[in-house]
Amino acid sequence: MSSLQKMVSRVNLMDPQDLKDPEVFQGQLDFQSAFSVKLNGSFPGPSQPIVFQEALYNHPGHFDLATGVFTCHVPGVYHFGFDIALSQNVVKVGLLRNATQIRDKQAEAKDGHEHASGSSILQLEKGDRVWLESMLDKEESGKGTIQTVFYGFLINGN
Repeated sequence: MSSLQKMVSRVNLMDPQDLKDPEVFQGQLDFQSAFSVKLNGSFPGPSQPIVFQEALYNHPGHFDLATGVFTCHVPGVYHFGFDIALSQNVVKVGLLRNATQIRDKQAEAKDGHEHASGSSILQLEKGDRVWLESMLDKEESGKGTIQTVFYGFLINGN
């Protein structure tokens, strides 16, 4: 059963009077956490989180757009992923949890376009931090373009 199906089940089982009480209803929705952020442009230097320009979705605000870091507020199993489209450029990114690399991906587009993507399912505890960072020296990246989308969502809260 998906997280959305679980939420609908919980709402359907609630007393209709509870739907009118914002505090009770909000308590039923506290297990949600999802974000999708976008960057059009180059990455920062190595070993620092990629800071994204735009939040496509960020509910309830667990991804910090200013730092590029997701902080877990709802313990559970999460799905994180990234999609990178590049033209005449080189990228190597790492997905990190609490400064430990979970996975990495590298792509090079010398004379055309290339796509790189990756995802992981992680068990997170409250306070765990997850981010995407560049693993290349600034000099190694090309002069072309990069478009990056990074996303994550709670699959199952504990």
